[in-house]
Amino acid sequence: PIRSRASQAQAGGAERRASDDGGHYIAARFNGPTEAFNHFAQNANFNRGGYRLLEDEWARDKRAGRAVTVKIVPQFSGNSVRPSTINVWWTVDGKTKSLGFPNERSEKRRGGN
Repeated sequence: PIRSRASQAQAGGAERRASDDGGHYIAARFNGPTEAFNHFAQNANFNRGGYRLLEDEWARDKRAGRAVTVKIVPQFSGNSVRPSTINVWWTVDGKTKSLGFPNERSEKRRGGN
């Protein structure tokens, strides 16, 4: 899949931290849009850790022929354009799960409910 390096590099604008990646809400491997609205400044450890593990789970489910739908809702503090939390709900073959990810450094595993 094609990535938008420009959108990734610009994600977060002036609020982007040195420890951030320009990540996406919906990954290129799931045919996520390459436009800027699909990218946000996210802590590199979060992007390469828990969020990636969740995406890997979705990819396994899709390869197994399961129906996967996803809803992602960012939360912002004040007037910030950098989300403080990413809330994710996903459904696999009718069973819904959810997680809230703080957009901060964390361990390389998923937590939550």
